[in-house]
Amino acid sequence: MEKYEEFIEFEVELIDVPLKEGFGKDVTVNWKFFDNFNANKTFWTDSNGLEMQERRLNFNPSYPWNAEHKDTQNISSNFYPVSSAIAIRDNEKKVQATIMNDRAQGGSADLEKSTIELIQHRRMVQDDNRGPKEILNETDSKGNGIKVNAKYWLQIFNMSVD
Repeated sequence: MEKYEEFIEFEVELIDVPLKEGFGKDVTVNWKFFDNFNANKTFWTDSNGLEMQERRLNFNPSYPWNAEHKDTQNISSNFYPVSSAIAIRDNEKKVQATIMNDRAQGGSADLEKSTIELIQHRRMVQDDNRGPKEILNETDSKGNGIKVNAKYWLQIFNMSVD
C-alpha cells in the first residue's frame, strides 16, 4: 500500500446562526468514515502547538469520570482544545485520519463511531455559568450573528509505510 501525501481541503462558510427559538446553538463540522474505521474510542489533539495528546472518551486522568452524570457529561467532557489538528487511528488497518484546522477550536472524535467533529461556531442567549460570565453572542453592526468562514485539511495515510 502506498503512503499518502495528499491533502483534501474543505472551505466552510457559515452564515449567521439564527436564535429564533430562544436557545443557544453549537454548529459543528463533522467527518464520518464509512469503511468500518475503528478508532476504539481514542483520538489525539494538538492542544498546545507542540505535540499530539492522546484522548479517550469518558476518561481524563486529571479528574474522575462521574458515571452518575454520564448523560450530561458525555458531550462536553469529551471535547478538547484543538489548536491545529485532531486525529483518529484504526490500529488494525494501520490507517490514520487527521483533520488540520486554521484556528483554535473545540473538538472530539468517536462520539458517534468513526467521526471527527470540530465546533465551528456557537451562539448563546444566556451565560452558561461556566466561564467568563458573558453571553457568547457576537453580532455585526446590524445586530445579525457574525459569519464564520474556516478551512480544514484532511489527510488519510497508511501508518505501516515508512
